[in-house]
Amino acid sequence: MLTDLASGRRNASKPEFLLRVLGATIMAVAFAGVGAAPALAQGGVTLVPNEALFTVLAAINLAGYDAGLDSEPATGTRHEVRAWCARRQPEVLGALTRFYRVHQLADPSADLGQYLSLGLLLGPPPDFKPTVAEADLPPDAAAVKEIVPLLQRFYREADLEELWLRLQPTYDATISAWGPQVRQSITKADAYLRFPSGAYLGRTYAIDIGLLGAPDQVQARIYGENYYVVVTSSEDLQIADIRHQYLHFLLDPLALKYAFEIHQKEALAALARPAPALGTDFKEDFSLLLTECLIRAVELRMDKPPQPEKHVDQMMKAGLILVPYFYDALGDYAEQAAAMSTYYKQMILGMAIPKERQRLAGVKFSPPAEVRMAASHPVVRRTAADTLLDQGDNLIYEGKYAEAKTVFSIVLSTDDRNERALFGMAVVASNTRKPDIAEDYFKRTVEVARSLRLAAWSHIYLGRIYDLEGNRKQALAQYHAASLTAGAFPDAWRAVQNGLAQAFGSKP
Repeated sequence: MLTDLASGRRNASKPEFLLRVLGATIMAVAFAGVGAAPALAQGGVTLVPNEALFTVLAAINLAGYDAGLDSEPATGTRHEVRAWCARRQPEVLGALTRFYRVHQLADPSADLGQYLSLGLLLGPPPDFKPTVAEADLPPDAAAVKEIVPLLQRFYREADLEELWLRLQPTYDATISAWGPQVRQSITKADAYLRFPSGAYLGRTYAIDIGLLGAPDQVQARIYGENYYVVVTSSEDLQIADIRHQYLHFLLDPLALKYAFEIHQKEALAALARPAPALGTDFKEDFSLLLTECLIRAVELRMDKPPQPEKHVDQMMKAGLILVPYFYDALGDYAEQAAAMSTYYKQMILGMAIPKERQRLAGVKFSPPAEVRMAASHPVVRRTAADTLLDQGDNLIYEGKYAEAKTVFSIVLSTDDRNERALFGMAVVASNTRKPDIAEDYFKRTVEVARSLRLAAWSHIYLGRIYDLEGNRKQALAQYHAASLTAGAFPDAWRAVQNGLAQAFGSKP
């Protein structure tokens, strides 16, 4: 599923060449059968079906989720599941239908996404017990968590255990069709970056098969240190999106390891803020922006499209301001023998702030609609409120807290549940030493937030407030609540780890 830069980060063309393996041990990818427990290969990559996710998607299909159904062949898996359940007439269907209608979102991608998020964090049937504390569930999953008791009944009443076994040949065929493409893509990425097998420190990258979702969907999640991609049925597997998330899996830890070096270049973040096509998450987390730029440059170097300089220019104008630097730096990387894990620090230190400022001095940034990217987040259409919110965020960045408060108050006067405005008011209060007001606004943000970044940082700030009040127990609860979703944002992840290690404000 493609979205623009304003709402996410993913894109690449298909690989067109074979890479030489330069001293790297290539990772094997495990392809486990439907009835088997998920098997982790050396390197932690799996391509497997997920029975809990299957049950969640089967339930919403029966309850009214019809997105993309008209493109599904009559003999397709979704129709087969619907026919099976219709014959069994589960008594819970009425309750499921009512639940789905109440929680249905206007955006089909976001509507599906909330159930994918929940399904990825549920244990096996028949209990479907969440694998994390309910209080720690990401916002979209938390919004639909009350479906779990209905799933337990649905699994039993529709005899889904038998259906799951009957569908094994379908999932086996899908694994057989997708497996070689996934293996080849991951192998090439490992070879290009020269990552040795076993360098992943227990982290996992799971590619989950979701045949009951609308076709051609690729939705990515990062929970803690584990990475997920859910891929629905597709005639042409979205391999570029799968590889993009895998490149995050490989390179995100380097942004954490070299946080000090990246912080030295953070003055460049201001240069990206005026870009209207760049998502807020990138503007507020320089490490995230830097990693995305590196990944996009890696994809260009691997894929070798015609006239790559045009792609570089387009990305720069979209707000990915460091793609030109990294594209050039990767040319030098190819001429030496060190792995990316070693070369990375040198590449960051080689970034000259005056030179990048000069490069961007005359750039005219693109409007949001000009660049489209695959993403883990739903499309968000810009409104007048979005313009005000951008203005408020920029005022906070400039330290103009009174002016920012005025802007956020205008938004809240017409939408008192706007998560960005609530978070902005909380940050203003925090920076103007009004902890009680800040605490209230951060709590209100947590209650309504769909943004993983806003939810994570609200928990982090609440943890810091409680630490400063001497309430370490409450602070730790907030850091733990942030730990699941902070993994997608390097700055937030570091803040969580620091908060768990010692009380905020205490001496090291």
